[in-house]
Amino acid sequence: MEIGLHIPNAQSGANADDILAVARTAERLGFDGVWMFDHLFTPTDLDSKYPYSRDGAYALSADDPFYDPLGLFGVLAGATEKLTLGTGVLVAAYRHPIVLAKTLATIERFAPGRIRLGIGTGWMREEFDALGIPFERRGARLDEYMEALRAMWSGEPSAFDGEFYSWPEAGFLPNPTAPIPLIVGGHSDRALERAAKHGDGWAAVTTREQGHGIEGLKRRLEVLDRYLEKAGRERSGFELLYQNALWFSDSPHPKLPLTGPPEVVAENLAALRDLGITMVDLIVFGPGSAIDEVANRFAEDVRQLL
Repeated sequence: MEIGLHIPNAQSGANADDILAVARTAERLGFDGVWMFDHLFTPTDLDSKYPYSRDGAYALSADDPFYDPLGLFGVLAGATEKLTLGTGVLVAAYRHPIVLAKTLATIERFAPGRIRLGIGTGWMREEFDALGIPFERRGARLDEYMEALRAMWSGEPSAFDGEFYSWPEAGFLPNPTAPIPLIVGGHSDRALERAAKHGDGWAAVTTREQGHGIEGLKRRLEVLDRYLEKAGRERSGFELLYQNALWFSDSPHPKLPLTGPPEVVAENLAALRDLGITMVDLIVFGPGSAIDEVANRFAEDVRQLL
């Protein structure tokens, strides 16, 4: 199971120095990778409801910086040597697939095998409206988008004639040195079905109604397994990304399995591994100094228990 650390690319006070420092700390401490969120802007008047909070409220405001993950891929590919770089998750429709395919293939050539593309449909209608992209049928658009990426990354000239995207036969070199896994995000049954049919993995997430913590995850993985079976696929080789808050405290929190004493965090990481989770993104909220402190404690007190 790969264990990664979340980059503070989107929060109050986000800044370039902290982003670089956290990535270098992650590499120095032996984390496998780093992960980033994706949005283009935050409206001052947001009507869309965030699907993963109790009341639909979104944690960021228009005053909070949000650094672009693709730009950071390029920066961090040069600033580190071994870390994998992942999005959890990138909203595909915000960039034309030709542009995204070219950008990622270029970066991957300088960081072979180090890119993980978490990819999703998106939830913020205001961003779609600003870009002139229909919010409706964004799921079908994502299905086609993934097919388009794989065609362009095949290493052979390709043409594409879809409902949303099309182009004449053309070459798209350079292609990535290794397949870039497409890890589908989303909590709905349709998202799980999409991951099972078209994805290389699922970025596991649950809503309040679906249950929290490891028990909620177990129930959603049962749904995923049914869709994998229907698609004629197995869990073997299928990536499962688990993202959650990491924080040390005297008492565990049942809804946040990676908080509490080090032994509880280690026990729940082992439980996640036993469930088939292949990648973990540890999210520490706060400035770079706080992330550094928690990351060091994880390396000292948790890793030895795994």
